[in-house]
Amino acid sequence: MSRAVVAEKLIEHALDLVVKSEVEPEPAAGRALARLRQWICESPDHAAAADEARRRWQMLGGLSDGLREHFEEPVAAPGRRNLLLSAAAVLGGAALAGRLGWQYWQAPVFTAAYRTQPLQLLDVTLPDAQPGTQLALGADSAIDVRLHRQRRIVRLDGGELRCDVAHDPARPFQVLTRDARIEVLGTVFSLRDRGGALTVGVERGRVQVALRDAAVDGDADRFGPPIVLGAGELMDIRNGIAQPPRPGDAAALAGWRDGWLSFQDTPLREMLASVNAYRASPIVSTDSRVNAMRLTGRFPVRDAAGLLAALPQVLPVTVRLRMDGGVELAAH
Repeated sequence: MSRAVVAEKLIEHALDLVVKSEVEPEPAAGRALARLRQWICESPDHAAAADEARRRWQMLGGLSDGLREHFEEPVAAPGRRNLLLSAAAVLGGAALAGRLGWQYWQAPVFTAAYRTQPLQLLDVTLPDAQPGTQLALGADSAIDVRLHRQRRIVRLDGGELRCDVAHDPARPFQVLTRDARIEVLGTVFSLRDRGGALTVGVERGRVQVALRDAAVDGDADRFGPPIVLGAGELMDIRNGIAQPPRPGDAAALAGWRDGWLSFQDTPLREMLASVNAYRASPIVSTDSRVNAMRLTGRFPVRDAAGLLAALPQVLPVTVRLRMDGGVELAAH
């Protein structure tokens, strides 16, 4: 088999995964995206095929208006069907041909991935309205964005995110996390996910929080009934279990935008994960006793020395400087 034929088969496989990740409803889209990412990492040839598949899929987006006119007309004329199949062939996708029907219109009109490094903040305006939804990413955070004609989806892969959502009843706004799906029409809310509890706080409006339900048909991507949070309410989700909503300063959850980190009865292990996103050298603890200690307080992001001086005053810990410039906490 020639190298060109092999390359085209790789592109077809990548295109199949790209299309599924873009047009399938959740949770199928998320599973396809995860498979695509894993497949890309397997070899440089896979990565190159995925780049070409995305390019071809974007070409289809440019043809979308003309193609949709044919879908909206009666199905009887064979010429229209041949046109769609020909478009699929041009894009190299036998896998795509079967999806150029009713699924075509579900294709996203905008996709993007945003990542921040430690110490880096990022503000993003989405092209979903005028003015558009405002997203703010904390340090060491990651999101993927897909805007569809009928819904808007942001996948939080970890870190901190504040959403000021443009109101659009026709396109609900969803944030997907490892533990829950948060859905709104238009509001301001924040999330923190540093590997421990997922915290959701609502500044304005209301959100619906639906937990992932691994017990339903063994499918971890199914969601349970929604829990409604109103303005001034926060909720922690720990190990897939929602804690009772609590009143509080929801804006403080995104206080990192103004140089502050706030914690409410937070295990020290989780607090350190947030603090370290804003440090060049980490504060670590290998002591389970220290990790389990809980802390409530508000600390300036840039004042690491002040935080390290305060910790022994409020907790039974010792601060030790390491040779690599990091800091280690130990129990008395």
